[in-house]
Order: sequence, then C-alpha cells, then structure tokens
Amino acid sequence: MALFGSARDASLIRSINRELINDFIDTEIALYKLNLESTATNIYDEADDKVYYSPVRINCLILKEEASIISDDYGYDSARTGEFGFLRDDLVEKNLVVEAGDIVEYDNEFWELDIIHASQYWKGTNPSTDLGFTLGDRGEFGYSVAVRAAGHVTRRNRLNIQEVRTGINKSKNIPRNL
Repeated sequence: MALFGSARDASLIRSINRELINDFIDTEIALYKLNLESTATNIYDEADDKVYYSPVRINCLILKEEASIISDDYGYDSARTGEFGFLRDDLVEKNLVVEAGDIVEYDNEFWELDIIHASQYWKGTNPSTDLGFTLGDRGEFGYSVAVRAAGHVTRRNRLNIQEVRTGINKSKNIPRNL
C-alpha cells in the first residue's frame, strides 16, 4: 500500500487547487458550448452558422502565446494559440464537459478549442482505473486534477455570438425624396 496519494491526500490537493484558482488567481472566462440540436448542417455534416448556448463563467489558468504574422497570396493575417487549464472538480460541479469546438471568451478574444487533454492525475494514478495491489484498494489512490484545452483565436464574425456589423439596410420599397 502506498504511503502518499490516498483519498485524504487528494482532498488536501483538491482544496489547495480550488483556493488558488478560484480565490487568488481568479481569472474568469466565458465558455460557450456548441448547441448541436439547433445547428443546421449540410450534406457533408458541416455547419456554416453554428449556434451556441449561453456562456458559463468559470475560472481557469491561461497560457497565451504571442501572436504571429502569416503571409500568403491573399495578404497578411495573424494567428495565436493558447492553453486553458480547468479544475476537473469545478467542471463536475457546474455539470460541464469541455469539448473540441467549444468557444472560450477571454481578454476580448474568442478562442476555438481544438485539443482536449484530460490526463493530469495526482500521483500519476487515475482513480477510476487504479487496480492497486489488492482488490480492496480500488479507487482509493489517485486524483484526476485538471482538464487542459488547447485552442486558437478565431474571428468573432464567424461565430454569431456577438453582433459584429451594424448599420442601416435601405429597403428597395422606401421611396426616395428628391
């Protein structure tokens, strides 16, 4: 039987992580989940106009890369990637599952999540698959700490989350005064 890594030790790590991320670091993002039922797809199962649920606010750790400039035949563009670290306990408490395709709003930018990593374990042991040395130890050791998501900045006019363009559309039926 292991000396460290029991459920009691995992509880200590859980409380320290929650206090650090939610009380001291306190970096809040808005997470937009993709609404698959309301999103219309074409014959290739692709969607041009995606529909999202209302945002859920949650704290996380953020690592943003510097923006890079991309040049091609059509001109210049910029690209930026980043990583978001969520406490698994906070996600379970809010009944959230972070998936590829979800949108994160942070620092006036919208990030589309591409890759989800859910294998950060305390003591390197996944409590749901830990067999232990005896059958009685199953699930007693380890702790699933975090979910990490990597993504890229996307254009807000693609998302239909915020109104990007405003103005007056002149109708053809309104007569003009000369």
